[in-house]
Amino acid sequence: MRKFLAIGLLNVTLLLAGCESHDRVDSINRMNTGIQQLRKGNLSGAEKALQEAIKTDPSHAQAHLNLGKLYRKQERWVDAENAYKAAITNSAEAPVGDYSYELAIVQIAQGEGKDVSAAERDSKYRNAIGSLQQATKHNPTLYKAQYQLGVLHERLDEPVQSDAAYRACIKLNGNYADAFVSLGNMYIDYGFSNVAMTVLDVGTQINETDAGMWNGLGRAKLNLNKPKEAVDALSKAKAIDPDRPDVLFSLGMAYAEMRDKKNAAENLELFLQKAGATTPEHTQKAARDTLARMQDVI
Repeated sequence: MRKFLAIGLLNVTLLLAGCESHDRVDSINRMNTGIQQLRKGNLSGAEKALQEAIKTDPSHAQAHLNLGKLYRKQERWVDAENAYKAAITNSAEAPVGDYSYELAIVQIAQGEGKDVSAAERDSKYRNAIGSLQQATKHNPTLYKAQYQLGVLHERLDEPVQSDAAYRACIKLNGNYADAFVSLGNMYIDYGFSNVAMTVLDVGTQINETDAGMWNGLGRAKLNLNKPKEAVDALSKAKAIDPDRPDVLFSLGMAYAEMRDKKNAAENLELFLQKAGATTPEHTQKAARDTLARMQDVI
């Protein structure tokens, strides 16, 4: 009983120490109400409560953070960005690195908007890079921040910086498959399939159940004129995810290189059935052209 009371008193002491004023207590209560409303799906009620929490105590960083999360859920990117910036400005002992990472994600989302110009997109990416650098500065263990840095530098055609960020991510978390896949695919896209094959071969040994890893390895082998080895890798990717369009395309093209008309047609036709709006038109055209060519040549 004494032990229970001691723990309870400790928790009360910590709570009181964390509350600088009566306004902060009221703000925390309003914030908690907002979080509860958000969990119930009442977005307008959640927003109202969180705004009241901030009005009660404008320096309450967590209230700003949760309002930012609400706006992010609604894809109100500019409002989310402003809320996250306010959270960072008002944070003292708070996890600034995590807040900066959240800020970067909404900045990236703004750059990916449908009607955004190339110049505006790149500007948003640069802003996100700055936020991610702050995130890794305050929390060096944020491997996903390093990964996002790699993605953004790659999009900005900065492969050296991208390579360094992907490798930093892998060093922090060697089980994070996305970093291996992205690094390998970047090398393929820049014409270094031999390096990509080495990276992805290591990746498949660490994570042998990731379809993207095997797909990247298959692409690299196909580019190195090793279609049979490519088919082996891509078949493993298809076994893991039978409906993944990029796997079906690569596997169909590998079979085409082997003059295996039946399997090439099967996979390319399935690819065209599953290709969506995000599938590049030039990739779909390559599949159609290969199917047409096989009717005459293979």
